[in-house]
Amino acid sequence: MLDISYPYMPEGRLLTYVSADHPLMQEAAKARAECAGDPLYPVGGVLVKDGRVIARAGNGYNRGPGTVHVCPRIVLDCPSGTGYDLCDLHDAPGHAEQMTIKAAREAGEDPTGADFYMYGHWWACEPCWNALIEAGVRDVYVTDDAHERFSRDRVYGETLKSSVKSAYIAGPITNVEDFASQAAFYESIGAVCEEMGCKARIPHRDNTLNEDRDQGNSRGVFEWAANESRVNDVVVAEVSDPSLGTGGELVEAHNHGTPIVLLSRKGARVSRFVLGNPSVVYHIEYETQEDALKQIRNVLKQL
Repeated sequence: MLDISYPYMPEGRLLTYVSADHPLMQEAAKARAECAGDPLYPVGGVLVKDGRVIARAGNGYNRGPGTVHVCPRIVLDCPSGTGYDLCDLHDAPGHAEQMTIKAAREAGEDPTGADFYMYGHWWACEPCWNALIEAGVRDVYVTDDAHERFSRDRVYGETLKSSVKSAYIAGPITNVEDFASQAAFYESIGAVCEEMGCKARIPHRDNTLNEDRDQGNSRGVFEWAANESRVNDVVVAEVSDPSLGTGGELVEAHNHGTPIVLLSRKGARVSRFVLGNPSVVYHIEYETQEDALKQIRNVLKQL
């Protein structure tokens, strides 16, 4: 038996270990690849009875790979095992253990006496153990190196790799009272993007037509901003204060399928039209600009 300190283990129960290349563990790995709806910490499982796989499922409610999901636990740097209430994708009923039991019952299969093989994690939480025991599951198998293979740092090292190569930084310009301060904030957001290898496009810096905020080629400003909202990989928009221009840019982004990240000061009244934009993948509410920049970094890592 491996000497591992697990966050939770019910009395009288132990995990059972097999190699990662065991045929039934490979079935669990296949379930992880095909079923897991959590792109950041995917887990798959199979129930096996009399040598036959009777059910398979993945965590994240079986939403399947490729789903865009930004986890607030990662955005807020929650310690391991905490903050599950912040993210419904991590609700216990959506864990691979409970999803697999649910899949078995929906298929008319009795999980009593079955074994559960899990690939993608190294321990089971209390609600999942309770569900496994209540269902009459016999043994729970993980890989013999699961505590290392699926440690949080190792998994995130593989999954937290941003694919975003360019970002458009949107926000009010025309009616901002302290424009110098606001412009500096936009540039700080751009600097975070560029530190991560993501090219940043900032209207007041990169569009020469914005050099004079009160005059200039209005049609040219529109065409430049509309294009930037469409051609970049993500739009990061500061929406604490109303802006017709920013609202228009967000519509352009949505119409082109560009993901949107919103930022607003805590307590700011943000338009429901903006909040309801289907292309918004995350809304950062921040106390300080430093807090906002930290959260932006953690959001971009997930896109």
